[in-house]
Amino acid sequence: MLFKFLHSDCPAFFQQLAEIDLSISADTEKHSFIASLEGKKIFSLRLPLFYPTLIEKEKLWQYLERVSLQETQDKWTVLLMEAGRAAIGISQDGRVIKHKNIRKYMVRKKNGKAQLTHLKSKGKSRYGSRLRLREAEAFFDEIIERLQSDEHQASSHIFYNCPVRLKSCLDEAGRELGFNEANFTWRRLGVNVKEASFDELKRHALEPYYCRLTLEDENFRDRLPPIPEYKKY
Repeated sequence: MLFKFLHSDCPAFFQQLAEIDLSISADTEKHSFIASLEGKKIFSLRLPLFYPTLIEKEKLWQYLERVSLQETQDKWTVLLMEAGRAAIGISQDGRVIKHKNIRKYMVRKKNGKAQLTHLKSKGKSRYGSRLRLREAEAFFDEIIERLQSDEHQASSHIFYNCPVRLKSCLDEAGRELGFNEANFTWRRLGVNVKEASFDELKRHALEPYYCRLTLEDENFRDRLPPIPEYKKY
């Protein structure tokens, strides 16, 4: 069972959670806390994306003592990528205030496979393949150049959604162009994205504000503090 609620309800709820008899430990990769009892997973708690970074295996009560949950970030970069198509925007107060769509010829029309994937088995001797490779390089370079702009450098967070392969290629392009990824906190959007488009940027503009609690054992709900109700931002 999934519960979703606003970051403003998190501090009080988290404090009550930390006081119950459960082992609630951090999962840094998923920006989450996992609760278990006698080796059985009870629930996972995906924090609002702009919340401070967790330390591996720290307990919820330790996290609450270490950080402040009252401060909010209200401006960040959102990056959606698929082969040959990207949407990059700046979101503030839950609205996309600026965006850019990027498109390049990276997909083989015959079977819809991205050239980066095709090259693993077929090589790059034909003109079409070489063209798609050049377009792929230009694709990642343009994204990095936009991230290096003053507007995006003013944002401390980048929330992204893309296949692992594309993220690796973006990282490689960033190293070649002298882009310092460490200037940002990178977090993956834990939602289903239909396509890399402006409409999807708008649809997920509020996602960083929400906490997601997934209850694995519904029989345990009565032992939890009252779960905040979902409220539209």
